[in-house]
Amino acid sequence: MFKVMINRIFAGRHYWRVVSFDEIAELYTSRLLTIFAVNIVNLFAAVYLYKLGYAVEFIVLFYGVLYLLKVPFSIVAAKYAAYFGPKHGILLANIVRIPSMVAFLLVPEFGFWAIVAFGVFQQIAATIYDLCYMVDFSKVKNSEHAGKEIGTMQIFDKIARIVSPIVGGVIASVYGPQVTIIVASVMLIVAAVPLFKTIEPTMTRNKLRIAGFPWRLARSSLAAESVIGFDFVASGMTWTLFMTLFVFENYGDATYAALGGLASLGVFIGMIAAWTFGQIVDRHKGGVLLVVGAAANMVIHLFRPFVTSAPGVMGINTANEIATSAYVMPLTRVIFDVADSSGYRITYMMFIEMILSLGAALGCFTLYVCMMMFGLREGMMAMFVAAAFYGLLLLLIHRAAK
Repeated sequence: MFKVMINRIFAGRHYWRVVSFDEIAELYTSRLLTIFAVNIVNLFAAVYLYKLGYAVEFIVLFYGVLYLLKVPFSIVAAKYAAYFGPKHGILLANIVRIPSMVAFLLVPEFGFWAIVAFGVFQQIAATIYDLCYMVDFSKVKNSEHAGKEIGTMQIFDKIARIVSPIVGGVIASVYGPQVTIIVASVMLIVAAVPLFKTIEPTMTRNKLRIAGFPWRLARSSLAAESVIGFDFVASGMTWTLFMTLFVFENYGDATYAALGGLASLGVFIGMIAAWTFGQIVDRHKGGVLLVVGAAANMVIHLFRPFVTSAPGVMGINTANEIATSAYVMPLTRVIFDVADSSGYRITYMMFIEMILSLGAALGCFTLYVCMMMFGLREGMMAMFVAAAFYGLLLLLIHRAAK
């Protein structure tokens, strides 16, 4: 059904040089369902652990260690993608996510070891999926209209992110977080179905190549990717915990629904922005868009500590979605251009995933140190300030984004 809808909307406008639209539709469909399933759980994971009685400091350190583990996982994922192909990697990732969901379901009974199993399986799956999806999409996109295709990718991501927090929040509030995990596991199985009809876009049975990698070409985009990881922690886990502890502290189980509803409203505005920004990127104005997005992101982080109400959260979430799309889309275009011209597509995406994970780990450890020095609330505020200025590293690639 999703594939038919996608074909009807976009097939008449785009002429794919590398693959048929059926294949790109299958990729979009699988992406839509996967993001929906993952976001049902991920938005509430840290909050769920906190409500089970785990200290915020433990949660932050736990995620920091998991992000570090993604670095060696990236090597395994890249070798798998080189030998079997990225579509097989996406399929494997969806399968591996299911035991992570089951482990999370068992946390109340088995405690720490269930959390460890959840974290390890989750990060293995996330690493394989993110790397393979980027390899796949960078290969099949139309180079002449990459901005529009990146915009379309962002729109489908955001559609899933609009629906999943509402659905997940309502289910978690009414039936309990455990039921959301069961729903997500079923969705992951469904998401893998479209991939059975697709062919691999890259040659298989290859080995991962590192010798001769064009570091000079890739270094600025790799450095910028660390900002994405750091910002993911600041805008994601830190902001979610800040809202839970200091904005919605009296909401009880309704916290899940409040977080989900406000997140979805912000994403809807970002979906509209994504389409517009995609066309700007294709007009070779990506550098300006990236600078504006980075500056706006800095201001948003500096305002986060002063939010005390639901309308304030709504304003921050909306502005954040627009700013994030503004700098992520030009950066993604740069990444795809480097992947196309380097001759080391899978190796380059492996390094992208590594640096992204290191940036996220740095974000977690920075948050932990801030909380140890200043306390929970002030520590999170300090983290927002750190994220605001760390984000200026994005300016390293503004020329490449033109």
